[in-house]
Amino acid sequence: MTHIQKIAKYIISILLLLMGMTLYGQNDLNFSYKCKEKAISPIKAKIILKTPNKEIFNLFVDTLSNFVFSEKNYFKSKGNYTLSVSYATENHGKDSIDYDFDMSGTEIITDISIGFDYRERLIKKGDIFIKGEKVINGYIRLNKYYNAPNSIDIALDNENLGDEYYKGPFFKIKNNSKDTLYGEHLPGYLWGTLSYRRNDSTLFTKIGILDYMFVDSPPLYPDSIKYATVGSFGLTKKLVPFEYRFEVMLADKWQSQGIGVYKELKHIVWWAGTKNYYKLKYDFKVDK
Repeated sequence: MTHIQKIAKYIISILLLLMGMTLYGQNDLNFSYKCKEKAISPIKAKIILKTPNKEIFNLFVDTLSNFVFSEKNYFKSKGNYTLSVSYATENHGKDSIDYDFDMSGTEIITDISIGFDYRERLIKKGDIFIKGEKVINGYIRLNKYYNAPNSIDIALDNENLGDEYYKGPFFKIKNNSKDTLYGEHLPGYLWGTLSYRRNDSTLFTKIGILDYMFVDSPPLYPDSIKYATVGSFGLTKKLVPFEYRFEVMLADKWQSQGIGVYKELKHIVWWAGTKNYYKLKYDFKVDK
């Protein structure tokens, strides 16, 4: 192999590596920060995102108590990202933490939520927890959303109108995949949202009521059917003529509602967790 051929092979290898790090879909970012605890205000927070390409983005650097922003196609590369979260207070010290997460390149939306509060530390004594001294709690919540596989079918069930307790609309979901699927809120229940649409734009969305006291129900097994509703109890027996979108989140493994302790110190408890969901969408129109 000549020297020129070696150089050309090296350049091609580098280009293929860079292409492999590029996301082939759109991955939008929804970011939120919240701290309304007067006991620890003002709190100066700094939240930095480090990309696989060693780029650094400031997501939040301020003393505001509430901040949100969204950006289309924010994540450009797949690979390992790091959230660096730090804070400083006048009377309750300061700290920082790094939280790593991966992007596969197939995500469509990523939600990052950072928050702080000030409450009693929970101390386990035998089989119970007792309250200890108050400490700062820092929360890092990261949800990644993916398009649902084509092996999951959904359709409006026009025959089931419900009753006085459980109203429509009802949606039949068939799991043709090999994976067991779980609901976003409770493992065995598929509770979604209903949006009113016009000209491919969402006008407003109804979430419904969420009741976490429902009895246990099995998840959606392969080659099985479950029914989905808007929230726990539905909305109405009859939808008015309009264009709609029903959206429900599914996961291929059970995920708890909360997040776990990531790092515990004398003056702060850091909580963190990442959850992955399929976003199953169903557009339909009611004519009469």
